[in-house]
Amino acid sequence: MVALVALHVGVLVYHLAMEIAFPYDLNYGEGYVLNDAVRLARGEPLYVDLQQFPMVRSPYPPLYPLVWSWLVPLTGPVFSPGRVLSALSTGGIAALVGWNALRVRSGIWPAVAAVGLAAASPFVYQWSGYARVDMLALLFAVGGVVAAQWLGGRRAVITAALLCGLALWTKQTTVTAALAVGLAFTLRSWRSGAAFAALLAIPSAVIGVWLNAASGGEFAHHVLVGNASNPILPLRAAIYVGTLVFLHLLAFIAGFWWLRRAMIGRPSPVALYLPIALLASFSAGNGGSSVNYLIEPLLALALVLPFAWRALPQASAVAGPMLAVTQLALLVHWPNAFGTGYLAENAIGRTPTAADLAIGARLDNLVRAEPGELIAEPAGFAVRNDRPVYVQPIDLRAEQLRGRWQSEPLTEALSNGRFSELITAYNLFPADAERTIALHFTLTESLPSPDGLNFAVYHYHP
Repeated sequence: MVALVALHVGVLVYHLAMEIAFPYDLNYGEGYVLNDAVRLARGEPLYVDLQQFPMVRSPYPPLYPLVWSWLVPLTGPVFSPGRVLSALSTGGIAALVGWNALRVRSGIWPAVAAVGLAAASPFVYQWSGYARVDMLALLFAVGGVVAAQWLGGRRAVITAALLCGLALWTKQTTVTAALAVGLAFTLRSWRSGAAFAALLAIPSAVIGVWLNAASGGEFAHHVLVGNASNPILPLRAAIYVGTLVFLHLLAFIAGFWWLRRAMIGRPSPVALYLPIALLASFSAGNGGSSVNYLIEPLLALALVLPFAWRALPQASAVAGPMLAVTQLALLVHWPNAFGTGYLAENAIGRTPTAADLAIGARLDNLVRAEPGELIAEPAGFAVRNDRPVYVQPIDLRAEQLRGRWQSEPLTEALSNGRFSELITAYNLFPADAERTIALHFTLTESLPSPDGLNFAVYHYHP
């Protein structure tokens, strides 16, 4: 088991180090989060009217880009601080998972297995190095659950409320941890449940009302309503969650075997967290989702496994190590090779190579040399060269489908020559914007990336 865990941790650390060192966009959302951090560092608002430029939606609460913005004056507009923050959050999560397992007091091996499971999961591998909000949010969420599980009295309520609140203000979908902790406290004592709810809800409501008023109602539009604008695809949700369960089947069997009794009476925060997080992972059916929706239930499972290990009958004690070794062996993977590509998302979790670096450098030079205004769909190429980010295509498409955004200002700007250069990679523009691009722009360069993306460079023609 030690060898398997060391292999998984080593592969993950190497992968994260390569991603941190890579200077260009690795994921669609990274450039837009970097843009948010830069805007906050300059004192500019995040939540703006999408009907005028910049047509960029900030879909998350402001905590992650706010923390990143404190580093922008020191580092400049680069990805490495955000990626380091995500990697450190991943390490913090592993520490919490290990500490939880040690508190269960069933020996060192359940702690090794639980940390190994978190490090071995392909979804942690694929996402934890990105400069995105998820890993910091999950650090706070897991911390809140662990604090509620093991701390006592007022300290448990206050610490859990603080951490769950920080999780919510990093990413709103981590309400799962707050629900699990609040329900567990309420089942223990209604006073504890009420205190937790008040400590969490009152400050959050005050901050939310203030942000919404300061932004003219745009905070609610961006953060609360905007994420619900993407279409929900039940088949997509079933495939995502089915893949999660299939890859971690032995661990899920062990976890739910323990839950069949742990959910009787007054279940603990850890016991409640797993089914709630697994149920919430069906939101991966959201058209804008990715493997990040699958990390939280995996971490909840890692918290549960030491309890299942301890609950094994003495005569079956060998089952724990055998199941752990088998599960970890099934999850073995290697950078850009076997075990890393799932759900037909080849670009997710790719360890950058020299070929990726060459393509990034070429695009960077094109952006730097362009004298006029431009749109870069991989937004990081604009931000790192001190260029404005004008549009966030996927969110504009979703907003238009819901009738909350009109495309005329964008199509007019595209047709009248305001933008002389356009770089695309994901082809997520609204349909009428795509038609306008086809009419008024000429493809001048195509750069097929090893990760399956095709970067296209267009120039305006009258």
